[in-house]
Amino acid sequence: MRLSYSSSTLLQGCRRKFWHKKIQKTAVDPDFEENTTALRLGKGFHQVLEDCNHEKSKLNKAIIDSAFEDNDILGDTEKGLILGMVGKYFTLHEKQGLKVVGCELEIGDEDIIGYVDAVMVDNSGAWYIVDLKTAARLSGSLMSRLSKDPQLNIYSYFAPMLAKQLNLDPDLFAGTRYRVTTKATIKRNKKETQKEFIGRIMDRVESYDIFVPKSQLVPEQVYNQFMTLLWEIEELKEMSEAQVSQNFQNCETYFKPCPYWSRCYGKTFTAASETHELFSTANAKLVQHFDTDLELLL
Repeated sequence: MRLSYSSSTLLQGCRRKFWHKKIQKTAVDPDFEENTTALRLGKGFHQVLEDCNHEKSKLNKAIIDSAFEDNDILGDTEKGLILGMVGKYFTLHEKQGLKVVGCELEIGDEDIIGYVDAVMVDNSGAWYIVDLKTAARLSGSLMSRLSKDPQLNIYSYFAPMLAKQLNLDPDLFAGTRYRVTTKATIKRNKKETQKEFIGRIMDRVESYDIFVPKSQLVPEQVYNQFMTLLWEIEELKEMSEAQVSQNFQNCETYFKPCPYWSRCYGKTFTAASETHELFSTANAKLVQHFDTDLELLL
């Protein structure tokens, strides 16, 4: 098992959930429904930029149609949202004058795997590892956290590999760029054209570029953390379900319940909700103990 950034966050979020999903391949609860809208929109946005190499002049109908079809982007609202976000991104990218020399590049070794969204070069020859994100908004604390971001740092650890792939000078690796394009929640009005709708979206969304210099990154530290996680995975492989610890603070993330809810609570999320037995995951056990103590007092 090669560890990716997403797998590392899953493991650190809840060992039991990781055990079910990655090791045992446990079937999810029958009532679990994954809301894929945000994922589809994000993937469609990424694919458009990748296929035109982040160059507005290379964007054409075939690229757009292919991205929409591959990611099930349906309806004028979803299509307009992606094109509006892409338009805003181009505005940022063209102002900075960076040249894309590679997209969706695999990095890693026998233990770790990852895919870099883009590598860009400036006029001086300095080059950057670029990670693209879409989000509802830009977090106010983001800039203070990025130098320790595991994803940016694990990518930076493999900068020499990227330099070799792309024939770049490894000494000119300058750092990472974290690009965030925000999303809008508006819908197309019946009287407006698709072009007008896209323009309205561009007025609502923003694209940001946050540069993290190489000197502020800690790639070796993060790589060592990943190796520690790999040792944990080897231990998990030998454990039974009852032996694997749970994180009850992680049962509802991104406003949806864990796909293996019933394995920890005895009922599916839906069944527990319908019978009014669903407590907040943070204090469920505390309430249970309080009830027991109260019975003893009475």
